[in-house]
Parts: sequence; structure tokens; C-alpha cells
Amino acid sequence: MKFCGLIACCFFLISGTASAAPQIVVEQPLYNFGTLVQGKKLDHTFVIKNIGDAPLKINHIRPACGCTAANASVPVMLPGKTSEIKISFNSANFYGTVTKTVAVETNDPKTPTSTLTLTGTITEEVAVLPKQLNLGQVRANQPKTITISVENRGSKPLKLVSLRSPMPQVSLRSDKTSLRSGESATVTVTVTPRQEDRMLSGYLSITTDSTSKPEVMIPIYGSLAR
Repeated sequence: MKFCGLIACCFFLISGTASAAPQIVVEQPLYNFGTLVQGKKLDHTFVIKNIGDAPLKINHIRPACGCTAANASVPVMLPGKTSEIKISFNSANFYGTVTKTVAVETNDPKTPTSTLTLTGTITEEVAVLPKQLNLGQVRANQPKTITISVENRGSKPLKLVSLRSPMPQVSLRSDKTSLRSGESATVTVTVTPRQEDRMLSGYLSITTDSTSKPEVMIPIYGSLAR
């Protein structure tokens, strides 16, 4: 009987040890940053906690895109301990409503992947429309003219420093070089394809004195009619 009791006691201890496991809890997994000016960087810290009874290990942190970077302050958390996941988001190439996620992979058997989410609205101080120029089919030596609108959506005056393109077929001219808040300029783009061109592909560059986004790049493309 004593022997059987000893076996039962050992089985209980082994079973209790085997059931020990880490458990992740994310404090506020969704962060709404509200409004951010395009070009600014956002830093935010998420906190995760191990409420299990075994060490919690962070195996991988995977941002959904290259615009977001993340790292953990503590890679292994003992029971009851926390770690900070620091997220940096670069808003330079975004506008409007955005949502970015970061996957945190751990050794939690029930929740191996936890998702951290940043969401909010990116506003443009320098708004350019259209954001790309499709010339369609054009003919050699026949100029084609398209206009672009540049609007100052910031609170301070904006100066257009330069308009340029590496494409020799393209010339640019603006009706204004200084814009008050809320004011727009019209940029006239004239494209004169050459006889030897088959395709037109490149970009336009509008440089301003904006500190948040000093340069706006506009793709331009088309093909020659034969």
C-alpha cells in the first residue's frame, strides 16, 4: 500500500510539472495614434506579460511591412514578468487611414502568435494630385501636356524649391512658387517623345521646404504609337 501511494504521489508531481506552461497576455494590443503628419515617425511601446507558470520566450517578432521596426526589451519572461515591444513606424509613403500589424511569436502553447496593431490617419502637408501620370499612347515629336495640382495642407507657407525630371523628354513649369496654407499651384508637365523612344518610364520630382516631406516623387509612364 505504501508503495502504491508513493507511485501515486510521484505521478501527481510529474503531472503537475508537465502541465506547467507559459501564457502571454498583451496589454492593449491595439493602439490608435489618431492623426500623424506624413513623413513623421511614430514610436509606441506595447507591454506583454507572462501570466503562466513557466518561462515565456519570444521566438520571433515579425512586422507586416518594411515601414515598421520592432524589438523586445526582454526576450524571456519568468512567470509574472513583463517585456516591452517597441514599435517604430515610418509614415513617409502613406496617406489616409492606415493599419499596420506586428506578429509576436512565442512558446505559449495556446497562443503561439499574438498580433500588435497600430492604426490611425496620415495627413499630407504637401498633397500632389494625381499621384502618378499615365500618358497612354503618345506620338514622337508631338508634345503632350498634363497638369499636376500641388496643395499646401500645412499650417505654414510652403515654397516650391525645384521641379525636375531625369527624363530629357520632360519639362515642368509651375504658376506659383510660394503657397499660403490651403493654397494650390498648378504644375504643367510637357512631354515630347523622341523618335527613338519605345517606352516612356521615369519620374518627376517636386522639392519643397517642407520639413516633414521635402520631396515628392511622381511616376510617369507611357508608350509610343507606331
